[in-house]
Amino acid sequence: MRRIVTTLCLVLCALYLQAVTAGPAAAHTGLLASEPAAGQVLPRLPAQVALTFRQPVTAGADAVRVLDDHMSRLDLGGHPDDRPRRTLRTALPGSLRAGTYTVAWQVTSADGHPVAGTYRFSIGAATHVVGAVPSLAGANGAWAGRLLGAARGIGYAGLALGPGVLLVALWLWPAGLRDRRTRALLWGGLGLLAAGTLAVLTVHTVWADGRPLAEAWSGSAAHQHAVTADLAYAVRFYALLALGAATAVATASAGRARPAGPLVLATTAAVVVLWGTWPPTGHAVDGRYAPLAVAADLVHLAAMTLWLGGLALVAAVLSRPAHVGELATVLPRFSRLAFTAVVALVVTGTCQAWREVGSAGHLLDTPFGRLLLLKSAGVAVIVVLGGLARRWVHRHATRPAPLPPPTGGAPGTTPTLTAPPAPPAPPDAALVRALRRGLLAELLVAALVLGLTAALVTAAPPA
Repeated sequence: MRRIVTTLCLVLCALYLQAVTAGPAAAHTGLLASEPAAGQVLPRLPAQVALTFRQPVTAGADAVRVLDDHMSRLDLGGHPDDRPRRTLRTALPGSLRAGTYTVAWQVTSADGHPVAGTYRFSIGAATHVVGAVPSLAGANGAWAGRLLGAARGIGYAGLALGPGVLLVALWLWPAGLRDRRTRALLWGGLGLLAAGTLAVLTVHTVWADGRPLAEAWSGSAAHQHAVTADLAYAVRFYALLALGAATAVATASAGRARPAGPLVLATTAAVVVLWGTWPPTGHAVDGRYAPLAVAADLVHLAAMTLWLGGLALVAAVLSRPAHVGELATVLPRFSRLAFTAVVALVVTGTCQAWREVGSAGHLLDTPFGRLLLLKSAGVAVIVVLGGLARRWVHRHATRPAPLPPPTGGAPGTTPTLTAPPAPPAPPDAALVRALRRGLLAELLVAALVLGLTAALVTAAPPA
């Protein structure tokens, strides 16, 4: 244990030093070049404004706007195009007077997030600019972002309570599927997961385009997701259907015998496919080291699902008086699984933070960095609580039961046992209540961390 903890600390220190010395990360698609260029003074009127981005983007009809020095719109507009492209163009009228003009743009990056910016150029000579650039999103975008974050949080909770509880039960405690509380967790989690996915699909389009929130329900002029995201959401729904069928079969056959190997394998495969639909719809697909980021995001999500799903199962079902006799057998197995999951969470989370933040200064001067610091503090509290629970397991859940009395033999010979040693003795009720309180506290902090994670999904990483 000391070697593992020491190695983990060294890895975290190395990643921290690399994050401190690294430059800003290109975490979101940004503007690579523009025509006219920023700050350029042109002798004559340009025919169009062209913007080239680092990666392909999708854009609506109002993606590029040209405003005069009194913030009146002058461009001729564009046509919505759902195909990802790197260059956007908008035509200009043929009669523009000399002065300074502002180009405002808003596009949707590969990870489905809105990215916006402005710059200025002049014709003939620079003039004084009056007013502020009108935002495409405004209050509508803020409310859509909050709703999208809430939908993401519901989806994360459903992922832990549904697939997480099911996998831990099938792997470590199949008899727990007979309990009605386990079944309530399973079906409630799958319901939350389906509701969260539908809510994300409903709100994401208006959030990405900055359109009024009412258009989420009318479906008018809906902006299409990137092809990869559309495919990911379609696969997620099919995986949910398969997982619902597997849950029904597992709970129906729980009272008969241990789940069959094909059922466990099929359920695990459906959950893995479900996990694989999250990285293509998040920050991982945009920016540098995208393939490694997708792999790290997948491992991070899987570790979170198993850890929190197991915690919920132990706290809500296994630690109740009816199952105290099984606690000493199941809890050490879950303790090993939870330790592995926590190590994976910390390592992959640190790697993702280094990629998306880039430098230590961005942790304090950006909303994304401050949210990340709060999340890291919450994870640290959970790790401490988990360490205390792990010590409890080693002290109280692995105590051997008293050995059976030896049988007699001839004088001077070694007595022999009539039966193999009994399984570990179950801890007493007071100790189990103390464990349950600690697990509930761990779950409460984990719920706060999931809320911060959902907020991070809708926040733009420093670029």
